[in-house]
Amino acid sequence: MNASSNVYGLALGAVLAASAGPSVAAPDEFYAGKTITVITSGGGAYEAYGRALSRHMPKYIPGHPTMIVQAMPGAGGARAASYLYKAAARDGTYIGGIHGAVLTAPFLNPGAADFDVTKFNWIGNVTRDKYVGYVWHTAPVQSLADAKMKQLVVGGTSVGGLGIDGAIVLKDIFGYKLKIVSGYKTSNEVKIALERGEVEGTLGNALSSLNQTDWLAKKLVRIILQHGSSKHRDLSDVPLLRDLARDDAERQMIDILNVRDEITRPYLAPPGIPPMRLEILRRAFDAAVRDSAFLADVQRQRLEVEGPSTGEEIAAVAEKLARTPPAVVERLVALLTSYK
Repeated sequence: MNASSNVYGLALGAVLAASAGPSVAAPDEFYAGKTITVITSGGGAYEAYGRALSRHMPKYIPGHPTMIVQAMPGAGGARAASYLYKAAARDGTYIGGIHGAVLTAPFLNPGAADFDVTKFNWIGNVTRDKYVGYVWHTAPVQSLADAKMKQLVVGGTSVGGLGIDGAIVLKDIFGYKLKIVSGYKTSNEVKIALERGEVEGTLGNALSSLNQTDWLAKKLVRIILQHGSSKHRDLSDVPLLRDLARDDAERQMIDILNVRDEITRPYLAPPGIPPMRLEILRRAFDAAVRDSAFLADVQRQRLEVEGPSTGEEIAAVAEKLARTPPAVVERLVALLTSYK
């Protein structure tokens, strides 16, 4: 909380300084009649959260701009993040709703992550989602223990996405018998591959995304693994990946992967936007994710809003990740890059 307060104080000071300059338009002058484009790094729940915010966030922005959503999937969120970092307008009219994996992408997926996460202007995080692994009901493997003895074919997007990263760690560090199929563009494509029988499971999909289907209710899939630092309240009997760690080094590697579980639906703006507009976007986001109409909207879509974070809090996490011990990062990167 102290770190967040300090960052908030600095941001507020920058806002006051910026507002004193004659060249900066008043907030209602700038956003009135404007359109804010929300780039989402995938469809499914990412797009659903983005559309819900686009319906409710504008009322907290002076001038009440229109907000539209544009999906830009690929590379575990790195494609959308790269666009926002390098190409999007830096005037406060472009923001992104991206995968939490983007926070760790620069050292876990450096080939796709041509950006510095400490230079983004973080706006906030909608929810702390639970990532899970599950198998199709006809798969020969129906538990994590089964995968020690029988092969399980699992699918995902790419290195940098939890479905692939988690599978690599389970196979190479803990000895599970996995055949890993990557190259799907989105988690929705992985779901289609499950239905078609191309793969038998996936080991890193957001529970909110799974809940948008009727698969659990119809018993078409079985959850066999969960990520994060603690178990979901409804999954007490499902193994936690972190509990497999046998020493501190293995726990530290898994904790890097778990960042996307703690910060699942972060929103950001490109580097270099005017500080006053960043402040407007942050405070509008904070108000929107606590708005009763927004909460009812996401609940109708079987989505959750649990423990949202401020932009200042995410910026502090990005700075902490940048200070991860090099030896831990090098071991994990060597493991993941061996699959490229």
